[in-house]
Amino acid sequence: MARICVRCKRQLLPQEEFRTEKIVTQGLCTQCTAHLTQDVPTIIKELLSIIAEPVLVLDHRGIVQTANESGRRLLGKDLVDIEGISGGDVFECVFASLPEGCGRTEHCKTCAIRNIVMDTLTHGRGYTNVPAFQNIRTPKGNRIMRFYVSTEKVDDHILLRIDDVTERATA
Repeated sequence: MARICVRCKRQLLPQEEFRTEKIVTQGLCTQCTAHLTQDVPTIIKELLSIIAEPVLVLDHRGIVQTANESGRRLLGKDLVDIEGISGGDVFECVFASLPEGCGRTEHCKTCAIRNIVMDTLTHGRGYTNVPAFQNIRTPKGNRIMRFYVSTEKVDDHILLRIDDVTERATA
């Protein structure tokens, strides 16, 4: 099966296929990755527009840089409500609103989303369909939501794909 760059449609070289431990049919070639870093906001938004799944782009601090239309629709937010905001605040994590803020509370140590994003950033290891439970604020009050998320590192940014989200059944 040919592995191609999602942006320029060129076949990926073997050394360009290291970004994830799963089998990929599309990725980003070295040239497109370099091009993305020159004009991150515009180019990444262009790339994200062709991805159907909800995707957020986070920087090395866990700050959301942008999200595709599907991601904004899932979160019920506009770009102005997402860009430059911490991941916990974008997801409406109840612990992100504590005085310490997102990433700095005792609860953040066990946040599966934060942990895989930071591990992907640090080690370059991609994750696929990882379950994560989050206590989030919703219009119906605080709810425990189950997310399935995947990550991939592109230079100094993390692509966070939301594979599924459901409200956890309560007894």
